[in-house]
Amino acid sequence: MTVGELIISLNQAPPNAKVIVRGYENGYNDILELRSLFVRQNAEAKWYDGEYEKSEATDGIEAIEIYSGNKISE
Repeated sequence: MTVGELIISLNQAPPNAKVIVRGYENGYNDILELRSLFVRQNAEAKWYDGEYEKSEATDGIEAIEIYSGNKISE
């Protein structure tokens, strides 16, 4: 995804939504898409866990996940 494509996608998202990312280990990947979801804070998260967890309830915090992935298959 290019900067221009990201700007277009973000302009379509709710302006007050929290922007979140997943991370694990090292390296970088392309952004594949933006995903809408609801999250809640995870008070029991360890240092290696994300601060938020997915909430099935719409009373959570509205968020946009910048989703990435490794497109290299073995």
